[in-house]
Amino acid sequence: MLNKLLISIALFFFFSGFSQDESRPYTSYRDHPIVFTDLGFSTAPANIKYQFNDQISKIQFRHNNKMMVGMGFAFRWFSMRIGAALIGNSRPISQFGRARYIDLGVQFSVKKVHAEIDFRNYSGYVLKNALLWDPTYTFADPNDKSQDISVYNMSWKMWYLHNKNFRIDPFTGNRGVYDKSVMTWFLAGRLDLYGISNQRGSLVPISLQDSTNSKTGATALTAVDFGIIPGLGYVNKINNFQFGVMAAVGPRIQFKSYKINDHDTGLAGVVGRYDFKAIFGYNVPEYFVMMHLEVDNKSIHFSDFKYNQTFFYLKVQTGYRFKEREKKKK
Repeated sequence: MLNKLLISIALFFFFSGFSQDESRPYTSYRDHPIVFTDLGFSTAPANIKYQFNDQISKIQFRHNNKMMVGMGFAFRWFSMRIGAALIGNSRPISQFGRARYIDLGVQFSVKKVHAEIDFRNYSGYVLKNALLWDPTYTFADPNDKSQDISVYNMSWKMWYLHNKNFRIDPFTGNRGVYDKSVMTWFLAGRLDLYGISNQRGSLVPISLQDSTNSKTGATALTAVDFGIIPGLGYVNKINNFQFGVMAAVGPRIQFKSYKINDHDTGLAGVVGRYDFKAIFGYNVPEYFVMMHLEVDNKSIHFSDFKYNQTFFYLKVQTGYRFKEREKKKK
């Protein structure tokens, strides 16, 4: 019964790509110069899971969250955005220290293909609840802020969208707006380089390291993931409010390594990944106000020594569309 249900759902989404009205269901503003700005919240909690002792099976890395501000420009096939963190921290500096952010991105679309290049580097992580293994810490000052831990992620992403009427530009609400619902299946290809490192020593505190497992003394963990996974997309507009979602899940090939005393040891394997995007907002021809949510999970597993990280990004983007430039008559 379950298999029949899954097959029916898959066939529904597959043939929905052919069932759309041939008339274009969106209005494109690709030929309009567009300026936009956004204000958002970005966080990337991480952890390492391992049976360090009878009481501790996980250590957590946290950074002091900051509001992110971005500015960008879009015209025709090209779009660029530059982001930076605002002054100030959302958590007490006395417990979580100061975070440093770098967030850059470029994207473009050609027919059924959309591509993005992103680079993120977050520094200033603390070891949360260090008092669990180090008695020098207290409830008033529970976190280890003496380390220099940072995470990074560089991604090259490309989507093939089966339904020609499902386009990323109008989906995000930046360079277009949808007039009715559209559904599609897609293929999401990605190449990711990411990892975590500590410039002042090992990632795992010395008191928790296992002498029988050298990985617990690693100062850095690095991985390269690549692959193509299937996904589903849906977008709709009611009155002037537009909303949509894109989700993909599947396996990718991974090359991973850990560093000890400046020596890298590498392995290869297959990992499961999921990507999720959602949008909601108000969109009219002259301007737009859209909310974006993105979830991107990362992991590097060496048997029972497991590093996990998830990037959460929530932002509100507003933009203005200038009038289309008149074409010069020959």
